[in-house]
Amino acid sequence: MSNYKILFKISGSIAAYKSAYLISKLVQNGCEVQTVATESALEFIGKATLEGLTGKQVITDTFVSGGMMSHINLVKWADLTILAPATANTINKLAAGIGDNILTSLFLAHTWEKPYLIAPAMNMWMFDHPATKSSLEKLKSWGVEILPTGEGYLACGDMGKGKLLEPDLIFNRIEELLENKKKPKNKLSILITAGGTREDIDGVRFLTNLSTGKTAAAIADHFISAGYNVTYLHAPDIILPKGNCEKIIFTSYKSLDEAVKKELSSKKYNAVIHNAAVSDYSVESVVVADKIYNVPFSEKLPSSEENISLNLKRNEKIVNKIKSYSKDILLTAFKLTANQNEERKLEQVNKLFHDSSADFVVQNDISNRMGGNVQQMFSVYGKEKLTEVKNVGELAVELEKLFLSKK
Repeated sequence: MSNYKILFKISGSIAAYKSAYLISKLVQNGCEVQTVATESALEFIGKATLEGLTGKQVITDTFVSGGMMSHINLVKWADLTILAPATANTINKLAAGIGDNILTSLFLAHTWEKPYLIAPAMNMWMFDHPATKSSLEKLKSWGVEILPTGEGYLACGDMGKGKLLEPDLIFNRIEELLENKKKPKNKLSILITAGGTREDIDGVRFLTNLSTGKTAAAIADHFISAGYNVTYLHAPDIILPKGNCEKIIFTSYKSLDEAVKKELSSKKYNAVIHNAAVSDYSVESVVVADKIYNVPFSEKLPSSEENISLNLKRNEKIVNKIKSYSKDILLTAFKLTANQNEERKLEQVNKLFHDSSADFVVQNDISNRMGGNVQQMFSVYGKEKLTEVKNVGELAVELEKLFLSKK
């Protein structure tokens, strides 16, 4: 990260002390850092600390002698701007276009060719206030990257959202953005599906497929770090990519199918990596004591009976419909086999190719997930078996090569 210039803004939050660690780490990694602080920020962290870390005077005044155009020149100078911590007051000012101090004036002069990151830090009620939520959405729509908040014990004594994201995670994102500036932009957009669908039985019970999302998240992080535009279509409560990408939640087979269709019909994607564990069956009705309950049933079914019966209906394979939603995409399908010989595995792979018109199929076996096996082997197929890789990192690299070869 050597020789990058960071404009580091600090507003008046008790979390400002964490900025010192982040600034120090940026400087240690070769960045030149210029701090800009509001007067209230200096109530929490002193000028001496910031100047000692950066070797530069802290900028606090729009009208400082000799610096009347600093709000223009600093924007030109910086490769990246970050506001951390960002208070509710400052966030709402930025969204309203108010330039009443050097920090907010700098935002009005921001050039959108360069990254602008905001790391919120505030009480959970301030964070959830409609004004703050609306402002964050507006800023995001303008091109500002809103970093997530942490969750836990807050300085006010409450428990909840609003903690400043850990400085190491903020550093990782800054590093990712700056390093991507060096890489040629592939201009490829990737849709990745991840996690298992949930098919409701009643208001508290559902059928699901087990899936942690670990494989899909690792693949997504590879493509994000390589400069691709990634959309992560995922089930609730699974592993998410560490990198920044658009994330969309699905729950059931139906909602996943609708989301895939909507994305492919409304946006231009170059490739789909379909890794979601999709239910083969959905619940159509439930029979309890000869009484039929149609699904979805929002209440809790009685649990006093010895037996209940589930009537299931077979779902169409989403992977078989993807090419009908968008003919020009490269489709990667996954096939999980179960302790079968090589001939039977190949039969299933070929059937998947035939039914889905996939461009590539990734096959792995359920035996690789058992007994603490850390070498999760993947076989990658095109018209024939292309390669075998030992882990998900190698798999992501191989998929990238295949996509670029077809570009």
